[in-house]
Amino acid sequence: MYSKGINMDFKEKIKKYRKERGLSQEDLASQFGYKSFTTIQKWEDGSSTPPVKVIRQLAAFFGVSTEDLLNESSQIAIPILGTVRGGPLRFAQEEWLGQELVPLEEGIGGEFFYLEVIGDSMKGARIYPGDLVYVRRCSIVSSGRIAVVLVNDEASLKRVFFRGKTMILHPENPDYEDMVFSPEEIEEKNIQVIGEVLHSKIRFR
Repeated sequence: MYSKGINMDFKEKIKKYRKERGLSQEDLASQFGYKSFTTIQKWEDGSSTPPVKVIRQLAAFFGVSTEDLLNESSQIAIPILGTVRGGPLRFAQEEWLGQELVPLEEGIGGEFFYLEVIGDSMKGARIYPGDLVYVRRCSIVSSGRIAVVLVNDEASLKRVFFRGKTMILHPENPDYEDMVFSPEEIEEKNIQVIGEVLHSKIRFR
Protein backbone atom coordinates (compact mmCIF):
# COMPACT_ATOMS: atom_id res chain seq x y z
CA MET A 1 0.00 0.00 0.00
CA TYR A 2 1.46 3.33 -1.03
CA SER A 3 0.32 6.79 0.06
CA LYS A 4 -1.09 9.27 -2.43
CA GLY A 5 1.10 12.33 -2.94
CA ILE A 6 0.34 15.47 -4.92
CA ASN A 7 1.05 13.63 -8.14
CA MET A 8 -2.09 11.63 -7.48
CA ASP A 9 -4.06 14.78 -6.58
CA PHE A 10 -2.67 16.69 -9.54
CA LYS A 11 -3.51 14.04 -12.11
CA GLU A 12 -7.03 13.69 -10.78
CA LYS A 13 -7.57 17.46 -10.75
CA ILE A 14 -6.25 17.95 -14.27
CA LYS A 15 -8.63 15.28 -15.55
CA LYS A 16 -11.53 16.72 -13.52
CA TYR A 17 -11.03 20.31 -14.72
CA ARG A 18 -10.48 19.17 -18.30
CA LYS A 19 -13.70 17.16 -18.35
CA GLU A 20 -15.65 19.97 -16.67
CA ARG A 21 -14.73 22.14 -19.64
CA GLY A 22 -15.74 19.43 -22.07
CA LEU A 23 -12.21 19.11 -23.42
CA SER A 24 -10.51 16.00 -24.73
CA GLN A 25 -6.84 15.33 -24.07
CA GLU A 26 -6.21 16.40 -27.67
CA ASP A 27 -8.08 19.68 -27.07
CA LEU A 28 -6.04 20.52 -23.96
CA ALA A 29 -2.80 19.60 -25.70
CA SER A 30 -3.69 21.96 -28.55
CA GLN A 31 -4.53 24.78 -26.12
CA PHE A 32 -0.99 24.58 -24.69
CA GLY A 33 0.83 24.11 -27.98
CA TYR A 34 1.60 20.40 -27.71
CA LYS A 35 1.51 18.43 -30.97
CA SER A 36 0.31 15.23 -29.32
CA PHE A 37 -2.15 14.34 -26.56
CA THR A 38 0.44 12.01 -24.98
CA THR A 39 1.83 14.85 -22.85
CA ILE A 40 -1.60 15.34 -21.26
CA GLN A 41 -1.99 11.60 -20.97
CA LYS A 42 1.24 11.40 -18.96
CA TRP A 43 0.08 14.17 -16.64
CA GLU A 44 -3.18 12.34 -16.04
CA ASP A 45 -1.63 8.91 -15.45
CA GLY A 46 0.93 10.39 -13.05
CA SER A 47 4.04 9.40 -15.03
CA SER A 48 5.07 13.01 -15.64
CA THR A 49 4.37 16.53 -14.39
CA PRO A 50 4.65 19.81 -16.30
CA PRO A 51 7.19 22.56 -15.59
CA VAL A 52 6.25 25.11 -12.93
CA LYS A 53 5.56 27.74 -15.63
CA VAL A 54 3.04 25.44 -17.32
CA ILE A 55 1.42 24.54 -14.00
CA ARG A 56 0.77 28.25 -13.42
CA GLN A 57 -0.65 28.56 -16.94
CA LEU A 58 -2.90 25.54 -16.32
CA ALA A 59 -4.18 27.07 -13.09
CA ALA A 60 -4.98 30.35 -14.88
CA PHE A 61 -6.63 28.48 -17.75
CA PHE A 62 -8.89 26.53 -15.39
CA GLY A 63 -9.54 29.56 -13.19
CA VAL A 64 -8.07 28.06 -10.02
CA SER A 65 -5.03 28.80 -7.87
CA THR A 66 -1.78 26.86 -8.19
CA GLU A 67 -2.25 25.87 -4.55
CA ASP A 68 -5.60 24.31 -5.40
CA LEU A 69 -4.15 22.52 -8.41
CA LEU A 70 -1.11 21.20 -6.59
CA ASN A 71 -1.87 21.14 -2.87
CA GLU A 72 1.67 22.50 -2.47
CA SER A 73 2.18 21.33 1.12
CA SER A 74 2.20 17.73 -0.09
CA GLN A 75 4.60 15.48 -1.92
CA ILE A 76 4.77 13.84 -5.31
CA ALA A 77 4.49 10.09 -5.77
CA ILE A 78 7.30 8.90 -8.09
CA PRO A 79 7.05 5.44 -9.68
CA ILE A 80 9.70 2.75 -9.24
CA LEU A 81 9.84 1.51 -12.83
CA GLY A 82 12.15 -1.46 -12.49
CA THR A 83 15.77 -2.43 -11.92
CA VAL A 84 19.12 -1.35 -13.32
CA ARG A 85 22.46 -3.12 -13.20
CA GLY A 86 25.20 -1.49 -11.16
CA GLY A 87 27.53 -4.18 -12.44
CA PRO A 88 28.10 -6.10 -15.69
CA LEU A 89 25.73 -5.03 -18.44
CA ARG A 90 22.49 -6.94 -18.18
CA PHE A 91 18.99 -6.17 -19.33
CA ALA A 92 17.11 -3.78 -17.05
CA GLN A 93 13.68 -5.16 -16.30
CA GLU A 94 10.79 -2.81 -16.83
CA GLU A 95 8.21 -3.54 -14.21
CA TRP A 96 6.16 -1.59 -11.70
CA LEU A 97 7.76 -1.95 -8.27
CA GLY A 98 5.69 0.64 -6.41
CA GLN A 99 6.29 4.30 -5.73
CA GLU A 100 8.15 6.65 -3.40
CA LEU A 101 7.28 10.15 -2.21
CA VAL A 102 9.57 13.12 -2.88
CA PRO A 103 9.22 16.83 -2.01
CA LEU A 104 7.27 18.90 -4.53
CA GLU A 105 10.28 20.87 -5.74
CA GLU A 106 12.12 17.65 -6.63
CA GLY A 107 9.34 16.17 -8.71
CA ILE A 108 8.05 18.80 -11.12
CA GLY A 109 9.47 20.25 -14.31
CA GLY A 110 10.36 16.98 -16.01
CA GLU A 111 9.87 13.23 -16.07
CA PHE A 112 11.30 11.42 -13.05
CA PHE A 113 11.40 7.83 -11.88
CA TYR A 114 13.18 5.50 -9.49
CA LEU A 115 15.11 2.34 -10.38
CA GLU A 116 16.26 -0.34 -7.98
CA VAL A 117 19.99 -1.10 -8.19
CA ILE A 118 21.30 -4.61 -8.80
CA GLY A 119 25.07 -5.11 -8.54
CA ASP A 120 27.91 -3.37 -6.71
CA SER A 121 29.89 -1.50 -9.37
CA MET A 122 28.85 1.89 -7.95
CA LYS A 123 29.53 1.22 -4.27
CA GLY A 124 32.35 3.81 -4.29
CA ALA A 125 29.64 6.41 -4.94
CA ARG A 126 27.68 4.96 -1.99
CA ILE A 127 25.15 3.33 -4.29
CA TYR A 128 24.61 -0.23 -3.10
CA PRO A 129 22.57 -3.25 -4.26
CA GLY A 130 18.95 -2.73 -3.31
CA ASP A 131 19.22 1.07 -3.21
CA LEU A 132 16.90 3.25 -5.24
CA VAL A 133 18.34 5.79 -7.68
CA TYR A 134 16.24 8.84 -8.52
CA VAL A 135 16.49 9.51 -12.25
CA ARG A 136 15.57 12.50 -14.39
CA ARG A 137 14.82 11.30 -17.90
CA CYS A 138 17.18 12.96 -20.41
CA SER A 139 19.36 12.04 -23.37
CA ILE A 140 22.37 14.24 -22.54
CA VAL A 141 24.44 14.50 -19.34
CA SER A 142 27.51 16.51 -18.39
CA SER A 143 30.83 14.71 -18.17
CA GLY A 144 31.36 13.26 -14.70
CA ARG A 145 27.68 12.70 -13.89
CA ILE A 146 26.17 9.34 -12.91
CA ALA A 147 23.64 8.14 -15.47
CA VAL A 148 21.59 5.21 -16.66
CA VAL A 149 22.99 4.24 -20.06
CA LEU A 150 21.71 1.76 -22.66
CA VAL A 151 24.24 -0.27 -24.63
CA ASN A 152 22.66 -2.61 -27.19
CA ASP A 153 19.38 -2.23 -25.27
CA GLU A 154 21.06 -3.36 -22.05
CA ALA A 155 21.09 -0.87 -19.17
CA SER A 156 23.88 0.00 -16.79
CA LEU A 157 24.45 2.53 -14.03
CA LYS A 158 27.81 4.26 -14.42
CA ARG A 159 29.60 7.58 -14.12
CA VAL A 160 29.86 9.00 -17.65
CA PHE A 161 32.93 10.81 -18.96
CA PHE A 162 33.56 12.29 -22.39
CA ARG A 163 37.01 12.57 -23.90
CA GLY A 164 36.41 14.37 -27.17
CA LYS A 165 33.79 12.22 -28.90
CA THR A 166 34.75 9.13 -26.90
CA MET A 167 32.38 7.99 -24.15
CA ILE A 168 33.71 6.31 -21.00
CA LEU A 169 31.42 4.45 -18.60
CA HIS A 170 33.28 4.42 -15.30
CA PRO A 171 32.38 2.09 -12.39
CA GLU A 172 33.02 3.29 -8.84
CA ASN A 173 34.50 -0.06 -7.87
CA PRO A 174 38.10 -1.19 -8.63
CA ASP A 175 36.84 -4.72 -9.33
CA TYR A 176 35.33 -3.46 -12.58
CA GLU A 177 36.98 -1.91 -15.63
CA ASP A 178 36.01 1.20 -17.57
CA MET A 179 33.99 0.67 -20.73
CA VAL A 180 35.34 2.90 -23.50
CA PHE A 181 33.40 3.56 -26.71
CA SER A 182 34.55 5.33 -29.84
CA PRO A 183 32.09 7.42 -31.88
CA GLU A 184 31.72 4.47 -34.26
CA GLU A 185 30.98 2.07 -31.39
CA ILE A 186 28.49 4.51 -29.88
CA GLU A 187 26.53 4.39 -33.11
CA GLU A 188 27.05 0.67 -33.75
CA LYS A 189 25.98 -0.38 -30.23
CA ASN A 190 23.16 2.17 -30.11
CA ILE A 191 24.49 3.69 -26.88
CA GLN A 192 22.03 6.10 -25.32
CA VAL A 193 21.77 8.00 -22.07
CA ILE A 194 18.23 7.54 -20.76
CA GLY A 195 18.53 9.52 -17.55
CA GLU A 196 20.72 11.32 -15.04
CA VAL A 197 20.87 10.10 -11.44
CA LEU A 198 20.01 12.92 -9.05
CA HIS A 199 20.40 10.97 -5.79
CA SER A 200 20.10 7.53 -4.25
CA LYS A 201 18.36 6.23 -1.15
CA ILE A 202 17.90 3.04 0.81
CA ARG A 203 14.66 1.31 -0.06
CA PHE A 204 12.58 0.43 2.98
CA ARG A 205 10.25 -2.47 2.28
